[in-house]
Amino acid sequence: MLSERAYQYSAVDMNFVYANPEEFIIPENLEACKLLWSKNIFTVMCNNYDNDNSWITISKLDESNQKLFEELCKSNPENFGYTWGGVGIRVPVKPEPGADIFSAFQPLIEMFSYQDVQKDGYMTKEDFLNYECGCYKLIPNPDFIPNIKHPSYDDYKTIEELREALRFFDAHYMVPEKLRVFDASKMEKSFEEYFADSRFTEFYDADNERIYYNEMYYNAHLQYKRKCQTPNI
Repeated sequence: MLSERAYQYSAVDMNFVYANPEEFIIPENLEACKLLWSKNIFTVMCNNYDNDNSWITISKLDESNQKLFEELCKSNPENFGYTWGGVGIRVPVKPEPGADIFSAFQPLIEMFSYQDVQKDGYMTKEDFLNYECGCYKLIPNPDFIPNIKHPSYDDYKTIEELREALRFFDAHYMVPEKLRVFDASKMEKSFEEYFADSRFTEFYDADNERIYYNEMYYNAHLQYKRKCQTPNI
């Protein structure tokens, strides 16, 4: 049963979307999103019915898929590149109830390979101690730009220049002034003791010393590991 707010969301944690995709994704986009998920390519958000075109913003890619994506952005900028909330795949199909959007998305998605779960799905030991256990310090962020202003159309001669300025703005306007980094001197007990008291104990792969954020990412990694033997990060 869909809520009154169905499809009217901004970015939502992938774990919630995966558990109840019909609430967050219009039916016309769902099969394309599921095809991406089957490759462990997770999604950030996608269009609603109030958009003119159809698009899916994707999350992290492994080295091989990222290289392919960058090449496609250059050779096929109509279908690959900037999307709302990041970068992803676009098709010139108006999202309407019953529209066959999957047929447009499918050949584009099929170009990408099955990959292991990327950094958006797991923590290293240092990440865990930093963000979950309070073992950190703050340092200046070299990417921080104070008082960054949203680009204005009147300041640019071409649409491409404006798009590039918008990409730069989107990449920097939420950048914090300080970076939080692991500080071993703040540890009051061993990693093993911290970890034993955490909610992640069932999602740890000792082979790569990675702690997965939840069961969805952990199972996706284990399935990749069983099929491909070697992690592809």
